[in-house]
Amino acid sequence: MAHRYIITVDVGTSSTKTALWDDAGLLVAETSQAYTLHRPDPLWAEMDGAVWWQAVGSTIRQVIAHSGIHPRDVAGIGVDGVGWTLLSVDRNGNPLHPAMIWLDRRAEDETRWMKALPDADKLVDRVANPIDAAYITPKLLWLKNHQPEVFEAAHRFLTASGFIVARFTGEFTCDYTQAYGYHFFDIRRECWDAGAAARLGIPLEKMPRLCACTDIVGTVTERAAADCGLVAGIPVIAGCLDAASGALGAGVTRRHQTNEQGGQAGGMAVSLDQVVVEPQLIFSHHVLPGQYLLQSGTVGGGTLSWFRDVLGQVEVNAASLTGESVFEQFSQQAGQTPPGAHGLIFLPYMAGERTPLWNSSARGVFFGLSYATTRGDLLRAIMEGCAFAVYDNLRIAEDKGATVTECLGSGGATQSAVWCQIKADVYNKPFIVARRADGGEGGHSLGLYALAASAVGVCDDAGTCVERLLPQRQVFEPSPERHALYQELFQVYRSVSRKLLDDFDALAEINHKYASKNGA
Repeated sequence: MAHRYIITVDVGTSSTKTALWDDAGLLVAETSQAYTLHRPDPLWAEMDGAVWWQAVGSTIRQVIAHSGIHPRDVAGIGVDGVGWTLLSVDRNGNPLHPAMIWLDRRAEDETRWMKALPDADKLVDRVANPIDAAYITPKLLWLKNHQPEVFEAAHRFLTASGFIVARFTGEFTCDYTQAYGYHFFDIRRECWDAGAAARLGIPLEKMPRLCACTDIVGTVTERAAADCGLVAGIPVIAGCLDAASGALGAGVTRRHQTNEQGGQAGGMAVSLDQVVVEPQLIFSHHVLPGQYLLQSGTVGGGTLSWFRDVLGQVEVNAASLTGESVFEQFSQQAGQTPPGAHGLIFLPYMAGERTPLWNSSARGVFFGLSYATTRGDLLRAIMEGCAFAVYDNLRIAEDKGATVTECLGSGGATQSAVWCQIKADVYNKPFIVARRADGGEGGHSLGLYALAASAVGVCDDAGTCVERLLPQRQVFEPSPERHALYQELFQVYRSVSRKLLDDFDALAEINHKYASKNGA
């Protein structure tokens, strides 16, 4: 009997990763295509939707070619994408304005306006999320205020995954996991709230229809088939938020399980079975029915890439000679430094910080530098600082009643045993990296496979499918002694981060004033 294949498309911040899976859940082929985020202003973070679609088409053609399968054997397609993204499109799904992604914080004025509304607390309670410039609602208001011609011309306002699904099918949809970005989404009733939308000045006729992530919303059109090297008629599910598919792919299939994300957009996601309103954190639907995710979002995961680009020429040169990756060299150096990095603490706020600070002005800080500080100290402090940032959120989640017994790791950071052990010791929880039988990571693509496969009948249940496909578990047990040290260091970390908030804002104001004078 012929195989039935699933294509998964993960639209990320810096690249799109596409994978082809067979009906047994085995990875047949995967590839990725990188792109550059456009930052015309320090607070702006844009992507041309056409670049996303080109990357999708190119990577699909590559996995089809590499596998040698016929496109008619593809049984379904699943898509996920970055969150808090606004893309305005015309009736044909063509972008009218660059996508404003999760890192974009230009809508600070609109955020202040929303927070000043007499019923602002009702907006927060309705969607179970805070009012912050990263969310889609302030971006919609910014577009209305600063680009009114685009706002009026828009046929629909889409998310990143919604845009790709629209290009595949011609259908305009938003799944529940992505809808948390809108403060007129009623998260309990799973519908747009007409009264809240009217209060904010958002016409609901420009909003896509809401649906569950596994709903088959349409099939690949002739136009999309030509763009991607497919055949028309392949079912496409609504797709989801990348953090939600990543949590599933890491093994979060049951309530109280927790995913720790070690990528550029780091954080954690705890599965719950009821709505929780905690404005310091993030809340969304999970991809599995009856489950939600209480999440944190941190931005320090890209710090090692910054270190490589600015200070890592030694490791870059060594990598070209020995073949040992820069990241592996960094990990080894960090492992040679004792816990606590000889008294060096790092605040990983390299692009502001999301939870729990919600501060666009926050910046990275090394605290405790001395003439004795080594390269390994810097690297270990970065790793520990990123773990402290997540721990800051984990404590809030537990105070809110979330039960966390272990952390299921995902993302590039899981490639470092040193970093995994640091996280186990900081969180005081077993840190587990679940892997496929071939040793590969689960993550977004595996989660998407399970969702799409269950939707088209290739497997029965997405959660059970993921559990079956992650047979390997590498466990890093916490050390009580190291956790005691990290508890003391975390108190310093937290104290420094809060004391610097006003100074971060003052520094940002100075930079803005003189950048304006210099025309920068």
